[in-house]
Parts: sequence; C-alpha cells; structure tokens
Amino acid sequence: MTIFNDQMFITKRFRSSSEFSLYIEERVVKERLGYMDAIIDYCTTNDVEIDNIGSLVTPSLKEKIQLEAEESNMMKPRGKLPI
Repeated sequence: MTIFNDQMFITKRFRSSSEFSLYIEERVVKERLGYMDAIIDYCTTNDVEIDNIGSLVTPSLKEKIQLEAEESNMMKPRGKLPI
C-alpha cells in the first residue's frame, strides 16, 4: 500500500510552479474567484494542506494575491508613488 502525501499529489498533478499558477489563473477568470479563494478551493477540493503549496506559488501569483489582499483591506497597502 502506497501512502501519498500532499507534496506527491501536487507534483503528480502539476509538473512546475508555472503550471500550478496557470491553473489558478484560469480558475480566477473562468469562475470569477479571487486568487486566494481559488487556491483555498483547490486545497479543500483535493484535500491538500495549504501550507504545502507555498513552493508552487510563483512571484507573479504572489504579487496578485498581495494586491487582492490590499484592495480588500486584508493587508496594509504598500506605499505608492504619486503620479
């Protein structure tokens, strides 16, 4: 009997962090979800711990999650230069 841990499941489904990020991007667009909602839904649906997907989140996806959190006042906004 083989026991699959979260990391094995994730890497079996997605070969790279780019693939995972593209999957999340598609869900955000198609299902009109927020980035965090799409990630949480993926983890819940596939019974994966959220802590185990950190290595799959690309810098671009992290930036989008941060902007989403700032816009919804979940996080203090970063300073912006006046233009």
